[in-house]
Amino acid sequence: MRIKILFVLSLILLGCSNKKEEQPKEFSYPIIELVSQPNSSIAGNPITLSFKTDGTIKDLKLQVKNAYGNVILETEKASNELITFNIPKNFTRIAGPCRWKLLLNGHTLRNGKFDITTNTLKATYVESYFGPRSVTAGYNDYSMLTISPTDAYDNPLDNGTEVTVKYQFLENINELKITTESFFAFYNVRSTLQSGRILVSSECNGTNSKELATIIYPSNATNFDITASSAHNFADGNQIITFKSDIIKDEFGNMVTNGTLVTFVIKNENDSYLYTIGTTVNGIAEAKTLHPDKATNWKIQAFVTGAAESNTTEFTFNAAIKDYPVHFSKGNRNIDIGPFESFMKQLIPDGLFLQLDIYDTDGIFITSKKTTTKNGACNIFLGEHFLPEGNYQLKLIAAGITKEFTKNIHGDTIK
Repeated sequence: MRIKILFVLSLILLGCSNKKEEQPKEFSYPIIELVSQPNSSIAGNPITLSFKTDGTIKDLKLQVKNAYGNVILETEKASNELITFNIPKNFTRIAGPCRWKLLLNGHTLRNGKFDITTNTLKATYVESYFGPRSVTAGYNDYSMLTISPTDAYDNPLDNGTEVTVKYQFLENINELKITTESFFAFYNVRSTLQSGRILVSSECNGTNSKELATIIYPSNATNFDITASSAHNFADGNQIITFKSDIIKDEFGNMVTNGTLVTFVIKNENDSYLYTIGTTVNGIAEAKTLHPDKATNWKIQAFVTGAAESNTTEFTFNAAIKDYPVHFSKGNRNIDIGPFESFMKQLIPDGLFLQLDIYDTDGIFITSKKTTTKNGACNIFLGEHFLPEGNYQLKLIAAGITKEFTKNIHGDTIK
């Protein structure tokens, strides 16, 4: 049995070894000759590729690829010997290399490349940008003018294309020539020592750009002087005192920009500070504040934050109120203060601040009451609910004048 099995297997192997292997069919390429292909073409001009064959060939296609994209073209014209392909307009308008392949059933028969150059004859367009649109006076700041000239189909012009730059400031007009590199040209327009406006424009192949501008603002302010003035120097808490600077300028003599913030800081003899602010108009800053309500001496200095400071000027206020009467009634619970008379014996304006501090007989502070004058006087009432009966030390403070009393507060005010 074993011998029979071996005999059958031998016959099977012998039959297999005598079978011939099938050879794959080789693809037969037709003979195709390129008849017309431009080495280079101007953007926008029509482009045609023609091929000559030794017979009629169906299903030929042309693959075209450039910066615009990729497309497969069918034959536009075919005869027994000549096959023609027309490149689409969208592809002929893009400057740069354009590659093609002639295909038959997925096989590449021929391939090649041609260049499309920019079309400077038809038209030139100039894109220009300028910025920043504001700089400061001096030697270090500048604005950059960037020019990108293109042809009618938005192709950047070739490197080395000449561009004329013009810029004007005051009475001076300057002109210079630069060339494009990597599709654009640029020029740095330096700021000047004077504030003002610089106008720029550019021109390429007879085409002018639009007008652009940058504003030269003054540089940082330098130190300046201030003065203080008022209708009188009495501390009436009513009159207005005015602080005014001279014309504030930068280091190049330019008047600082309108709206520059100036802070006026006031210091009194108690080292207390208050401030008021003003903004410049035509280089001059002005600020106002009320007179104090008591005699004092002010020292005033102004600052342009982070840039400049002024001199220190002084203004002395004399006391407008020399004294005021105080009258107690109703068990010393009712206190009438005034009338307050100013430097011409006139009643003071409403709103003078008055404070009453109350202490016990040991000088320990208890409470205080505050009020303001009306019609030249004011009143304070210490009701039963506010202050019990007893002996107290009372301290009145108004217009910088302090008056002290020791009083026995008594009487029931609630009936």
